[in-house]
Amino acid sequence: MHHDTGATGWPALAVLVVAVGYLAGGLRLHRRGDRWPAARWAAAAGGVAALATALALPGAPFAVHVVAHLLLAMLAPLLLALAAPVTLALRALPTTGRRRLLRVLHSRAARVLVAPPVVLVLELGGMVAFYLTDLFTLAHEHPLLMALVDLHMVLAGLLLAVVLVGADPLPRRPGLVGSLLTLLVAAAGHDVLAKLMYARTLPARGGTPAEIRLGAQVMYYGGTAVEVAVAVALMAGWYARGGRELRRGLRRSARAPEPAASPARG
Repeated sequence: MHHDTGATGWPALAVLVVAVGYLAGGLRLHRRGDRWPAARWAAAAGGVAALATALALPGAPFAVHVVAHLLLAMLAPLLLALAAPVTLALRALPTTGRRRLLRVLHSRAARVLVAPPVVLVLELGGMVAFYLTDLFTLAHEHPLLMALVDLHMVLAGLLLAVVLVGADPLPRRPGLVGSLLTLLVAAAGHDVLAKLMYARTLPARGGTPAEIRLGAQVMYYGGTAVEVAVAVALMAGWYARGGRELRRGLRRSARAPEPAASPARG
């Protein structure tokens, strides 16, 4: 999200590690005779491409920076959540690795991290701190700090996407109403942030007032587009789960023995 290639060095390496790890897990399943869904392959490829594009984009003009932010913090996490990387790891890892991963997933820290209030604070709080305080200027002056900001955006966005639409197992997942409320709060927070940026021409070092306002508009409309995609994925997942439960119920009913007929009374 900036011109300094040194600042994107290790984030780019992290993206490469994620891509190679996912590919290795899928190939391990293939060699074993298992099949990994094509839709998840496509989601993973799209997520990695979005991350790579975001890291390659320059930090100016400000609207381009905002596009990189949307890719990094919203679109890429959505696609990676739909790719179900944890489920792939659980299927591909040996028994010892699988047990360790399950212990992490069921730990107290994991339960806290996936709680919707915590996820919202991490996701919205990070963006507010970056765009409405001096952190924006400091991050552009210090490449390591910018890399940490990028990492926070990806991880916070991924937590939100996993809680809302992810296919991976979680220690606690909100129901449909809780997920919709979480998405509504996140969307409202993004909209308020974009409007504050537009009204107050923030961040102060983002460029000319016209450039900042254009970037705020990109954030508003681009963020809304991604949030609509999240809502569609959320409702599609709910519909698919309902269909699976209905089919399981019908199969159980078909297998259940019929009650014996009572003898006729003379």
